[in-house]
Amino acid sequence: MFDRHDKDGSSTRALALACCLGAVLSLSLISSAAAIAPERGTFSFPDEGTDPAGTTCEFPVHFSQLEYGSFRAYFDRDGNFVKVMLHINYDATISANGKTIFERDTFTRTIYADDTMRDTGATVHIQGPGGIVQRDAGQIVYSDLDETVAYVHGPHPQLFGESFCGALIP
Repeated sequence: MFDRHDKDGSSTRALALACCLGAVLSLSLISSAAAIAPERGTFSFPDEGTDPAGTTCEFPVHFSQLEYGSFRAYFDRDGNFVKVMLHINYDATISANGKTIFERDTFTRTIYADDTMRDTGATVHIQGPGGIVQRDAGQIVYSDLDETVAYVHGPHPQLFGESFCGALIP
């Protein structure tokens, strides 16, 4: 699915999160008596296709997207996982009915050892020919890896169900 905040809870972020967590877990096997420098890496997940009517919008929507970024995983001196910070960029071109909008998100997701998470930055920034279509920015704190929202700071209309589909209606 291209809509990272779709109705059924699946997301490209879940794929990125799973891959990055896999890398972090493999790194967590490291053990040392000295402090461990953060492990670093990058990721990139391109996708393109068409969401059928009723999935994201009430009409078919074509998308071309790339989610990419970098991560730093931190461990304590015994090699135990402390947290991972993912700097996430999401670029998408979304079109339907002869209209095109562009999404450019940039935020940092921090995942802690207790499975809580925090997103900070512009998690949604969608522009159309007339300017900003939708913007979610600030901070979201999750109580678990299933993205159960604990609290929010700043405007997050898409997180709470608003859609960009109106910008693609002829």
